[in-house]
Amino acid sequence: MAKLRLIFILVPTLALCFAVPARAQDAPKNASSSATVPSKPASAPFVTSIDGIAARIGNDVLTESQVRELQDYQKLVEGKAQPRTQILDELVDQWVVAGDALATKFPHPTPAEVSLEFETLLKQFPSREQFQTHLAQVGLTQDQVRQVISDQLYYARFLDYKFHAVAQVTASEIQSYYQQDFLPQMQKRGLAVPPLTQVEAQIRQLLTQEDINERAAQWLEQAKARLRIIIQPVGGGG
Repeated sequence: MAKLRLIFILVPTLALCFAVPARAQDAPKNASSSATVPSKPASAPFVTSIDGIAARIGNDVLTESQVRELQDYQKLVEGKAQPRTQILDELVDQWVVAGDALATKFPHPTPAEVSLEFETLLKQFPSREQFQTHLAQVGLTQDQVRQVISDQLYYARFLDYKFHAVAQVTASEIQSYYQQDFLPQMQKRGLAVPPLTQVEAQIRQLLTQEDINERAAQWLEQAKARLRIIIQPVGGGG
């Protein structure tokens, strides 16, 4: 997996929004952190009440209602949902991250932080009334949206905490990005091109985030390879 999927780059302020243009992900770098396989999270955000079973992860389960909720959230934010297989892959990623984060007692976002991201999401819509209309169309409540945002903040921040210290960006990589990505994009847009010294910090931050994403993606693949994951057909779980 060359990059993290939607759940880790969710609402706009979680992604890096720079004047410098983003680029396509390169092949993942070798992760320096070893993959750990969490046991069932003690208080993970996965409710296992009576519901159809979408997948089994060891002795734990993912439910069909979790699949529907993530699909509905994607419809709200992106306008369409990913296929069920991709949704389940993302939910498994969440399960792995939640288990590791809970084991380290990583702090959850505060209500104020969630509200800030919620307000950012609202700004994607022409008005609050249209947001409410879309919310009703996809079948979600504001409380459900806030919970998804809270979870996503939690996952993204934990991955940054886990891999930021080992993320590496060299001066040559910054120079290469400036010459091969930044300059052509600025010229294509007809914008004045600032010198490297003016955008070096932003480019470093962007490339650091790319490195974090690549390391996290590789770690997730390693962790999932050690898990017994069984995907149930639609209507086949129980």
